[in-house]
Amino acid sequence: MVWLTVLGLPAAVYVASMTALMFCLSEKPQNLLVLLGAGSLTAGIYMFHRTSIAAVEPMQARHRIAIRHRRLLRRIAWCLLALSAAMFALHHPVSTVLVFGSLAGVIVYGRKTITKPVRNVTVLKPFAVGVAISVFAWALNDFSNATWTLVAFMLICSADALVCDLVDCTYDAASGCSTLATKFGVRGTWFVAGLLYVLAAVCFQSPVGWIFLLLFLFPSLVQKTIRTAVDVRPILVLLLAWSV
Repeated sequence: MVWLTVLGLPAAVYVASMTALMFCLSEKPQNLLVLLGAGSLTAGIYMFHRTSIAAVEPMQARHRIAIRHRRLLRRIAWCLLALSAAMFALHHPVSTVLVFGSLAGVIVYGRKTITKPVRNVTVLKPFAVGVAISVFAWALNDFSNATWTLVAFMLICSADALVCDLVDCTYDAASGCSTLATKFGVRGTWFVAGLLYVLAAVCFQSPVGWIFLLLFLFPSLVQKTIRTAVDVRPILVLLLAWSV
């Protein structure tokens, strides 16, 4: 299971599912090529970012594996980025810009450039992730979704990033990263994330929003794999939305 996380597969499922939900809400047929491209790009970006982390204690198993196999994972990441660029080019040549934009975004997010990494800006960290994923999925859907739908996805993805930060509180603190999850604590973090989900449900103006809200506490039922539960939740929402 740890290796699946290191390879970015749960993250790939999350982003591909969010993209599929945007297709669903715009009543467009699913584009398998685009979804595979979204998943490949996400996994590649995840591995690129994960192999750039600071080696500090305490580290989780996924951190240790990423550092130990940095060269191999970097090669896989570059192959996935190239594959996603090829898939996007077949869909629409301009879409390949998303690959370079994602790469630049994760560098600004995780590394010091002209300013400190975005992940080290407490208030911005979860929202930077949420907005980036939502705009990425929106772009892949040719910007077809309504503005309020985009806002709803931003709220959902930001809430999910906030909850996932609970798992990393100890490591983030050791690496000099102060997060909202650390400041709010477990109960406060779930409360804020829940509030964002309620706002998103209103913004969706669709049963999808209420399905998300219905499954909000699903990750809390599996505390040991909370991050994975968050990552697979959108595909559960997608399956339920199709059945409604």
